[in-house]
Amino acid sequence: MSTSTTERIPLQRAVAVVTHESIVVKPSQAQMTGAALEIGIAVGAITLMVLLFDALPLLVLVGLLLLAMILGPIGVLGLVYGVIGTSFVMQRDQQAARWQQGFLGMGIGTHEVVPFGRIRYIEVVSDEDQVLPGGGQQDLIQWEVRLIKDNDRSLTVGTVIAARPLADIGAERANRLASAVAEMSSVEAHLAPVPELETGDLPLGAAPEQRRPRRRFRRLSRPLREAD
Repeated sequence: MSTSTTERIPLQRAVAVVTHESIVVKPSQAQMTGAALEIGIAVGAITLMVLLFDALPLLVLVGLLLLAMILGPIGVLGLVYGVIGTSFVMQRDQQAARWQQGFLGMGIGTHEVVPFGRIRYIEVVSDEDQVLPGGGQQDLIQWEVRLIKDNDRSLTVGTVIAARPLADIGAERANRLASAVAEMSSVEAHLAPVPELETGDLPLGAAPEQRRPRRRFRRLSRPLREAD
């Protein structure tokens, strides 16, 4: 990746911003939109209570009050987290990765710092092969990008969830994030296999050779650190 390139990788309720100097996993715009919607509903409930206090039945007033009490604080905290919260930061110049404090969703403070020298490898773990109690396959597949320390402790960097027909896209996103983290910290990346698009998943009338190109991933060897 060139020094001026910025890549944004969509994750589960978050986005990873990858540059040459840093990797930041932060809340997505969709989460901020949801928080703003929750605040709007809470404000609307309070407005109805004030304007129609004498006309609304008691049960309706109680329902509006509960709605405002639940959605109001949740929306405010979610909006604050969306503005200043960061769950994961890796910086090349500091040679370390850190996880932000998640207390009350505020994302303030740091509760875990891992120097590059203590990172053993990066792995992508998937539940694609797990089956439901009835024997069927899960409709949604999850990929978790994990950082494994030299004491075998596992820390989550980010998560991707995708519907089974879009499993290749989900796997590619998780692998891209894992590859970027591994490259910056100069360790190996144990990547997840990218599912092949089945013929039955192709658009109606499309030939099998019309599959879109796939990225191929392999286990990365330990790269040389770039000169400062």
